[in-house]
Amino acid sequence: MIVAQARSVALAGRAAAMVLAGTLWQSAAAQSVAVDACAAPPAPIVLDLQLRQTPQRVEPRPREAYVDPAFGTCIVRVTDRDADLADGDDPAGIKNEYSRVQAFNADGGRFLLRSVGGGWYLYDARTLRPLAGLPLGIDPRWDAADPARILFSDGTRLMAHLTDSGATRIVRDFATDLPGRDLAAVWTRYEGSPSADGRYWAMMAEDGDWLAAALLVYDALKDRIVGLHPLDGWPAEAREIDSVTVSPLGTYVLAYLDRYCERGTLGSDADPCGLMVYDRSLAQGRGLLRIVGHSDLALDAAGREVLVFQDIDNDTIAMLDLASGAVTPLLPIDFSHSPLGFHFSGQAFGRPGWAVVSTYSGGQPAAGTWMDDQVFLLELKPGGRVVRLAHTHAVVDQAQEHDYWAEPQATANRDLTRILFTSNWGRSGTQAVDTYMIVLPDDWSDALPAR
Repeated sequence: MIVAQARSVALAGRAAAMVLAGTLWQSAAAQSVAVDACAAPPAPIVLDLQLRQTPQRVEPRPREAYVDPAFGTCIVRVTDRDADLADGDDPAGIKNEYSRVQAFNADGGRFLLRSVGGGWYLYDARTLRPLAGLPLGIDPRWDAADPARILFSDGTRLMAHLTDSGATRIVRDFATDLPGRDLAAVWTRYEGSPSADGRYWAMMAEDGDWLAAALLVYDALKDRIVGLHPLDGWPAEAREIDSVTVSPLGTYVLAYLDRYCERGTLGSDADPCGLMVYDRSLAQGRGLLRIVGHSDLALDAAGREVLVFQDIDNDTIAMLDLASGAVTPLLPIDFSHSPLGFHFSGQAFGRPGWAVVSTYSGGQPAAGTWMDDQVFLLELKPGGRVVRLAHTHAVVDQAQEHDYWAEPQATANRDLTRILFTSNWGRSGTQAVDTYMIVLPDDWSDALPAR
């Protein structure tokens, strides 16, 4: 979940993003074949849970590949925070948007990053060169089929931008679906995504006080609303919704409420709290969790829609089956040494059965547990395998407001061969962050020992 200030930052960033319209350039520091530097066979993938301290090394140069000596994986620093941003944009840093957001386009050839100041940037996924600054609004999401099309929210409208032509058009103005209401926005509120095929969108309409007035489901294929649920009967504290999203297959709608349920209870549509789930028509609502930490939706190896999340009540990483509501613990979390934050990415729908986990605020300067300040893969089944990938070199001090931007928030491409994460490389208390890419061979999962 995003810190409270992020709403104003992102909205202010629209102005900066608009300045970038049509801007094309190449960074002088860019190298032509950055990802090819990772073509050498990687060392054996680490499956053990031994404590390995973050190795000491100087910050890599932009577009420079290096090997994490603890795990043998190839990593490339993608961005140059001093040279990649357009004139007039905040020069502090540039990062992948969020763990729950797919950064890569439909064919995997491009990806989208944002500056700390709110500008949006298109990158080539092989050379890692910045290609263009894009005039996007809030919640930009790649089209699932068209590699040149990005959809984003602008007030009550869903917009589409074409990166090849630069054209932008209105897809739908949802204000016409909610006549008579004074609406400030219709959106997912930063963390939601459409279904894996791009057809279904779950969104919420917010009024002038930024309280949710309605939930809705949009069928982009048929250009119609297929679910609408006014929230006039909900108390104001329940209408403070952190985000909404639809499940990968478009079956369920999840609403993350800021209002948590009492221990031992779950929400209902009459008394909503915690994590609520609805069917696509929004006719049937039930509580899933009384409280939920960071999470993401994913597909398990059998194709079931699941939620991978931090189980706050039980100090575990857990998996929740959306159909049955059953919760399966996957890994214990050890908080005895230090605080530890988590993000999850289930965006690799092309390789179901795995999620990306990134951690921050672990034991610093020395790690106390095996999972501190790392990126690793977690197999989505009881006793599943753990594939450790990278130390993040991100120092995140919760007392430093700027360190929010240094949370790794790792996110995977569709086939789980590229993983982006953010790091400040030890510069706590600043916004000086860059994006890094973990490069995995196409057959990495075939090389794993069975369990």
